[in-house]
Amino acid sequence: MAVLNITDRQVTVTLDWWEKIAARRSHLTIPTRVITDVRVVDDACSLASAVPAHRRAPGTRIRGVTSTGTFTANDGTGVQTFAVCHGKGPGILIDLKSATVNRIIISTPRAGEYAEELARIVG
Repeated sequence: MAVLNITDRQVTVTLDWWEKIAARRSHLTIPTRVITDVRVVDDACSLASAVPAHRRAPGTRIRGVTSTGTFTANDGTGVQTFAVCHGKGPGILIDLKSATVNRIIISTPRAGEYAEELARIVG
């Protein structure tokens, strides 16, 4: 399961070896200054699966199991979502400005803890 490593300057989404394969990338690190909003969501995987993505998105989607990778919306907005979501359960949604992706969605039972820590840093 993905883990957020949070410091005052950056957030790193650390992936397990199999998540790296599913996402077709390594860990993702973003500076905290690009975070515009953080919220806890009840069902992260459903939220990530709702992103309409191009067929050639660098990621893996198996309905009800995982939505892992970077998905670019095919609705003309070009919004990019990096998701690491497995099964049903809570997660964290992080909105970003001027970053390599526009949002991050991670399923984790520690969503509340991560959101509190990020809110303290971001303000």
